[in-house]
Amino acid sequence: MKSLHRSIFILAILLASSAACSADFSGQWALSVENPEHHIVATLKVEFTNEKAASCMGGEWKVLKVISAMTKDKNFFPAADPLSYQIEGGKLTIGRNEVCDAYLWLQGALGGVSVRGDYFRLGLGGTTPLGYFDLRQAK
Repeated sequence: MKSLHRSIFILAILLASSAACSADFSGQWALSVENPEHHIVATLKVEFTNEKAASCMGGEWKVLKVISAMTKDKNFFPAADPLSYQIEGGKLTIGRNEVCDAYLWLQGALGGVSVRGDYFRLGLGGTTPLGYFDLRQAK
């Protein structure tokens, strides 16, 4: 009986890790962007598409469709600009990639039911931290 419980436990772990690695972003997602003090400044409802996105950055970028957006500061996060995303090396990157050398990125590790990570500016001078983000399936 003990080995049956152990087998079920191992199977559950394998299924959970497989689901986390598959990065299924179907449906709508709620995206919250926070300032450095962890106060939410912008909230968006988004959909991940398979449509190729325009980008100054190399790699395979796809269109992130913004369904709705609310912000307390329109200059904090570019919710009105075209956004794209990339999944690479176990990380999700969402960003404004059509303004060359003035990228604004959200980046976090995959591996659960939500993605949390950092919000930063990336340009010729390196990176500048701007805050954090949280992404989870919309209800």
